[in-house]
Amino acid sequence: MTRLRLPLLAILTFCLALPSCVYVTKKEFESFWDSDGDGWPLDQDCDDNDADVYPYAPDRRGDNCDADCGMEPDSDGDDWPDQADCAPENAFIFPCANDLPNDGIDSDCNGFDGVRTDTCPGDDPDFPDAPTLSCGGGG
Repeated sequence: MTRLRLPLLAILTFCLALPSCVYVTKKEFESFWDSDGDGWPLDQDCDDNDADVYPYAPDRRGDNCDADCGMEPDSDGDDWPDQADCAPENAFIFPCANDLPNDGIDSDCNGFDGVRTDTCPGDDPDFPDAPTLSCGGGG
């Protein structure tokens, strides 16, 4: 009988002590897993200090914030995805760029060389109501 009590007591003590060693609150777990609360874990979020920046987030064009974490290819880094950019290899030519008159370059992708006279459609057609962001550290 004595032999059984000691191992049983040791196992019972160990089992009771274990949960208290590893217990964390839900808030502690979530802040460790996703510190900005955007639903993307630390290892997948390109800026885990900004809840508006995460993979596939609405990404407003021209705000110099890569809110979607590079999910849309942007070869020249001008904040316009290659599919919407008339010159995806040139960072100075993109929709709504300032276009100098008569320089021989259509910088704003409207088909004309010169200052734009119409309103520039600067919003992302996929996310027209995406807010303008001030990217944190990683956008």
